[in-house]
Amino acid sequence: MIQTGLPLARVKISHQILHPQLAGISYCWTDSRQEIEIIKSTQGLLERDAYLSSPLYPVCEGKTNKVRCPLYKLQAPFDYPILNNLKADGITDYLVLPLNFSGGRIGAIIFATRKTNGFSDPQIVYLQEITHAVTRGIEILILNETALSLLNAYLGKTAGKRVLSGVVQQGKGETIKAIIWFSDLRASTRLSETLSPDHYLTLLNQYFECLAGSVLQQGGEVLRFIGDAVLAIFPIGDHNFKTWNSACEAALCAVREADNEVNKLNQSRQKAKLPTIEYGVALHVGEVHYGNIGTSERVEFTVIGKAANEAAKIESLCKVLCKKVILSENFTLYHDGAWQYLGQHILPGSQQKVNLYSIDLT
Repeated sequence: MIQTGLPLARVKISHQILHPQLAGISYCWTDSRQEIEIIKSTQGLLERDAYLSSPLYPVCEGKTNKVRCPLYKLQAPFDYPILNNLKADGITDYLVLPLNFSGGRIGAIIFATRKTNGFSDPQIVYLQEITHAVTRGIEILILNETALSLLNAYLGKTAGKRVLSGVVQQGKGETIKAIIWFSDLRASTRLSETLSPDHYLTLLNQYFECLAGSVLQQGGEVLRFIGDAVLAIFPIGDHNFKTWNSACEAALCAVREADNEVNKLNQSRQKAKLPTIEYGVALHVGEVHYGNIGTSERVEFTVIGKAANEAAKIESLCKVLCKKVILSENFTLYHDGAWQYLGQHILPGSQQKVNLYSIDLT
């Protein structure tokens, strides 16, 4: 568009998205930045003043097919608060046009310029024609982004990409090496019986945000929420981490970050006279089968195998040994640390004896 002579200083595409945490996404280009800025808006955006008092609102709600703000000839106070910042940035003309998607959904595309007298009438018509021409292409990209975002939210980033790329056949997968994380909430039965459903759900979400959120922050992959348990991996090789040591370090960082977040959360819960959160985490090393399992009508992308089962059994000993974190001997072989030896123990439900270790989280 710039090459055709359009004096653009800013282009922004905004649209709503089907996502459990997000309400909308915007892609913004400006003449002062080389990269596209991606802005993700959390749920509740459509009820906030920032949206209701913006030029996007009447366009995205179908109230008008154009909002134009020729700032070069307008004086404050403006109808839309955002125009104050735009004018201060040298914007002279601001145009919002609808992206009329199939099914009645409406997105928006914004054009802005710093040209002294703003956009000319022929340029406005030209921008409307361009918008009409690119709407279907933009919608296809948005649908693809929505599908990937949903898969990422429900399956995890790596699994989501694999499913979208065609790895969907039941039983299809591969054997990978990984650090396996298994964590569980303590006293969950008592909490579920003493708290109201809403309060218990809030507690679970806060607990998952601390533990699973820390795994994601450190580059791990959360595979399943099993009731109040979390199954996650830190894969080795081309999938994510290049070395065992880097994967182990990321898992340990996630453990420490999770504990720090839980401690902060418990302080606020204590002040509110709410039950605090206690948990256990096991870190194990091994090979797991990563792929689709299930029935002909319902499949799940997860990991299975001896090592995954062992991780769950090791975690169950956290309560018995009064430890927040237990490491398998295999884990300590791949990463140096000030390990606390807990002795040899039999894994629940088996005759297997294993050496177990812990770490100081202070």
